[in-house]
Amino acid sequence: MKSLKVAGLLAFTSIRKGSTGVTLLTILILVIVALNLLFVPSLLGGLVSGANEKVINTYAGDIVIESSRESGLIRNADRLISSIEAIEGVVAVTPRNSLGAELSFDDERTRCVVYGIQPEREQAVFSIHESLVEGNYLEAGDRDKILLGIQLAGADRPDLEFYTRSLKKVHAGDKISVTYANGLEKRYTVKGIFYTEFVQTDLQAFVSDKEFRAVSLLNRNQAASIHVRTAPDADIKGIAVQIDSIGDDIKILTWEDYAGIVRSMTDSFNVINTILDIVNLLIAAATVFIVTYIDVANRKRQIGIQRAIGITPAAITLAYLMRAVFYATIAAALAGLIFTNVVVPLEAQHPFHFPLGDVYLVATPADIMRTALILLGAAIIAAFIPVRAVVRIKILDAIWG
Repeated sequence: MKSLKVAGLLAFTSIRKGSTGVTLLTILILVIVALNLLFVPSLLGGLVSGANEKVINTYAGDIVIESSRESGLIRNADRLISSIEAIEGVVAVTPRNSLGAELSFDDERTRCVVYGIQPEREQAVFSIHESLVEGNYLEAGDRDKILLGIQLAGADRPDLEFYTRSLKKVHAGDKISVTYANGLEKRYTVKGIFYTEFVQTDLQAFVSDKEFRAVSLLNRNQAASIHVRTAPDADIKGIAVQIDSIGDDIKILTWEDYAGIVRSMTDSFNVINTILDIVNLLIAAATVFIVTYIDVANRKRQIGIQRAIGITPAAITLAYLMRAVFYATIAAALAGLIFTNVVVPLEAQHPFHFPLGDVYLVATPADIMRTALILLGAAIIAAFIPVRAVVRIKILDAIWG
């Protein structure tokens, strides 16, 4: 306890009588490091969160049900849909059917999958209807009309990722030819074009379920997949288990299973985040190490005298560690305040725009605590090394340099 009091007095005196400029500069550097520790994970977290929302809202829904039969079709789809809708936590359900096709317009051709959908159900599960850039959404009774993703239509947008493989100049109201995988060729009027900013969705084409069954001769009570929207607080895995218990010859996929690309992207971001954390950790440690090393080098004689009058090496070491903790604590607190009250609101007004759309910073109290702990750990270790080396020198050698 006595050593602790002595250490506290030494630390307080060192900070109070030390160079104000050095103290402020040290804290400033640590604040910048802490902001970086907060900013990068928050940005990557926002990007992953945005990608997840795109997958759920435009591509998969929360749960996807497919057939495990060789035909790839779910039998008695209507009965299964009714049973799923009765499960607590399920908000909406929509079936889809699909057929490969080649689209052509003038001299341009492209391949895609055409989906047969029930528009009213579809709008309850997906938000594609909110992403129209031209024309209108499909209606249940539409025949000879098709809805195209912008990556298929092109729409005179050469900045698109797949523009060179698209129809390039197709707009709402144009007529295109569709040759289905079953050999049927038909002309369609493009009723609308959507742009969700999720490439996998924007490479899709849709016709009404009525139109699809006419060209595919598919049985009314069959579906290639069924997509489920759940309530925000619902237990997705629990609902998936219930669905599995009421269906025959089906396999259940969560949106994460269905869109493996997002999981792969998340894993990549986690690796990047870890690398950047290590770099920031080294910067913080180097800053505290240099400041502490210079200080103990200049005060080597003073430390020798302190030891000669009875102050223990442990108290001297603890004093420098306290000073490092002071720097890190002030820096972490300032960084947290700046990030939550300045950086996040400013970025919300001017969000970063990625290929997946606008990305907003996602920061939680746990992120701020994690940053503070990283900063404290780096500061303590970096301060301990040079102090430990000095206090191990013989007292007379320290006094006489």
